[in-house]
Amino acid sequence: ESAARALATELGVKVSKIKFKPEILISDLASGLGDVTVTGRVIFIYPLQRFIRQDETKGMVRHLLIADKSGAIKVVLWDEKADLQGLEETTGRIVRFSHGYVRRGLDGKLELNLGSRGEIQIQPQDISDDEYPPLTLYTKGIGEITGKEGSVKVIGAVELINPVATFKRQDGKEGKVRRIELRDKSGQMTVVLWNEKVDEVGDIK
Repeated sequence: ESAARALATELGVKVSKIKFKPEILISDLASGLGDVTVTGRVIFIYPLQRFIRQDETKGMVRHLLIADKSGAIKVVLWDEKADLQGLEETTGRIVRFSHGYVRRGLDGKLELNLGSRGEIQIQPQDISDDEYPPLTLYTKGIGEITGKEGSVKVIGAVELINPVATFKRQDGKEGKVRRIELRDKSGQMTVVLWNEKVDEVGDIK
């Protein structure tokens, strides 16, 4: 933007009324870009992970999948950004990620990373919800699932609920598992919930 304004001034072009958009589309991202701002609808949120660095300090990381009209990308949040209050309830909502940097992940795909300089704004007031693809665009019908997917999002009605079962892990701790039957217009399948996911579902009806 600065280079464009400098050139315009040199050529005698007035640009005072031009508003540059500080964001770019997901499809325009490239590895190595820094100080990037991207806005998208949150499609999926992965669980918070805690780890110990080589210098023995504690760290946290969380992955999200977001999408705009041009495509989707994984967002990697580090440390305090990964544990931001209210973040776990953002599935389906519009979120703006500012001051991030882009690099390739272990799978070779681009990722947007947010560290200590990053900023997160949930449901920005200057953004129209209609500008972003609906959450249902990224879901699969139960009958479409092949079993080859790495991960999948489905929406359905609960047909049957089995009781919670407990078991002993190899480390001696107690674990929990619960099975429910989920149905949509394309089919029915069993959903298996483990440990903390059993608690998240709660007293489902």
